[in-house]
Amino acid sequence: MNSRLSLVAGLALSALLPLATHAQEPVRLGFLSSMSGTFGVLGAEQKRGLDLALEHLGNKLGGRPIKLIEVDDKSSPVEAADAANKLVEREKVQVVTGLVVSNSMLAAIDPLLKKNVFVIGANAGPSQLAGEKCNENLFVVAFANEQWGTGLADYLNRSGVKRMMFLGMDYQAGWDHAKSVAKNFKGENLGEIYTPLTQMDFSSVLTQVRAAKPDAIYAFYVGGAAVPFMKQWKQSGLDKTVKLYSMGAIADSMLLPAMGDSAAGLETAYSWNPEMKTPGNERFVQDFRKKHGRNPTQFAMFQYDAIMLLDAAVKEAAPENPDKFRAALKKADFKSLRGNFKFNNNNFPIQDVILQRVEKTADGKFDVKFLEVIQRDVKDPHHGSCPLKG
Repeated sequence: MNSRLSLVAGLALSALLPLATHAQEPVRLGFLSSMSGTFGVLGAEQKRGLDLALEHLGNKLGGRPIKLIEVDDKSSPVEAADAANKLVEREKVQVVTGLVVSNSMLAAIDPLLKKNVFVIGANAGPSQLAGEKCNENLFVVAFANEQWGTGLADYLNRSGVKRMMFLGMDYQAGWDHAKSVAKNFKGENLGEIYTPLTQMDFSSVLTQVRAAKPDAIYAFYVGGAAVPFMKQWKQSGLDKTVKLYSMGAIADSMLLPAMGDSAAGLETAYSWNPEMKTPGNERFVQDFRKKHGRNPTQFAMFQYDAIMLLDAAVKEAAPENPDKFRAALKKADFKSLRGNFKFNNNNFPIQDVILQRVEKTADGKFDVKFLEVIQRDVKDPHHGSCPLKG
């Protein structure tokens, strides 16, 4: 009997040895994002979310120390590919997160995945990677680009909007977001206009909107283009006759102070709001406010969620054991600040889509107020093309 017990104990100990072996070795985590250039403001906000998450975790992942390597893709796909190669070849990272812009993510993804690096996307969600180009080592925590538009179009159809135009920045995310609304909108599509990333004068675009006389428009503008677009929208007077819809990043807590009242009444589709009563959200929002004097944005929140997913996975399996670590990530055994969250077969999220509105607060400033959940358990439209099983 004693020998049998010894054998069982020995087997149990051997099963724990791989995890114990790596317990004090640092997880080599790469943070690849746009810290400068057109989208630099977005990457900087991502980093704030990452820093707060690591602070809440005592600067460890699953109890293990972290070696954090940060690289700036300078809002350039070429730089993103170079940065990805650096992280793989020179820094020997095990996991990469960040990836705030779709174009840069598409450029960086092959160098990372070909070397079997785990990628935890924390904002960009290009359609190609949700479908046939999905990968077992790619987990997108934030959203698929077309997800919010699907939910918003359903809301617009129920609201009786009949005629729309669709505007966006001329790159992958702009196409995906605007076209998802256009594709699912059941009314009359009066046209789609996509403007260069560097364009800051929208007078000609707004002239075309005025001539078309839509009931509403959908506009995708983020980063440096969002403020001038919203100001010129207000100055044009179109806000008095045409309803404007978008996604939340067009007018968030980083941008609203510069917009003034030009964003008042704007309704946007999203998957998270600082007012939501979800596990951990109050602590996250309060601690972020203490550090930065304002509410966090989606860029900070999604990066925070990405780190919490990593923490939960590392507690269960070491990145050095890819099969077990992959399975631990897939379980998504963490409390997302959004509440309802799970991975689909393509490792993109299934989540609710909410509606929010920019409103004036009691102190005379502007904030984004949570209105309602407009569609639950939304899946991206490309998961059926992904060969991965659920």
